[in-house]
Amino acid sequence: MRRLRRNDGLNLLSNHLLSGRVPMMTLVHTLAVAEYLNFRHAANALGVAQSSVSARVKALEEDLGILLFERHARGVRLTEAGRHFVERIAVGIDQLDHAVKTAGMAAAGESGRLRIGIHALIPHSFLAKLIGQYRKDYPDVEVEIAEGPAREAVVQLRAGRLDVAFVAGTPQPPDCHSRRTWTEPLLAVLPERHPLAKRSAVTWPDLAGETFLGSFAGEGEILR
Repeated sequence: MRRLRRNDGLNLLSNHLLSGRVPMMTLVHTLAVAEYLNFRHAANALGVAQSSVSARVKALEEDLGILLFERHARGVRLTEAGRHFVERIAVGIDQLDHAVKTAGMAAAGESGRLRIGIHALIPHSFLAKLIGQYRKDYPDVEVEIAEGPAREAVVQLRAGRLDVAFVAGTPQPPDCHSRRTWTEPLLAVLPERHPLAKRSAVTWPDLAGETFLGSFAGEGEILR
């Protein structure tokens, strides 16, 4: 068994991992032996038989052509090639573990980015409380807020540039899900001398002949 150049085993390992020849558990067992410097202690920590750990490490050494550990009566010692090998593998295993965890969090909506569209006339106290609670529950999610007309928010939502939009009214695009999250009274603002100004409440029929001042989007569009 030859003692190799520093990168020989790593290059071989990359090829063997890609071809499926080196099981991930073999690398875990190798890291355990490197930590405990004893096959029996490593096996106890992993909850497996010592013979299984010894066989996996030996097979890896033979497959790569690298002596990772020098055996002696009281345990093992990492070779120089083994030390470099284990350092690289430990980083790779940590990165893989992190990738799996973060991917799972993203799939569960616990990390990533949430893009929110907000109509300018929505009560800010309502949204501030809602978004504040969301940030508390999901601190790893980056929240982006875009403010604009309701119609534009729906367009952005349908195009996939927003994840959720809060708009006034009840737009129901056929390819989106919508639900009512809050209600608030609609107020009519009138001149002081207007015949209806002294009423505590007015109905739509009362306003049927009036001229409305509104925008071309949002509530203005709804009123039309």
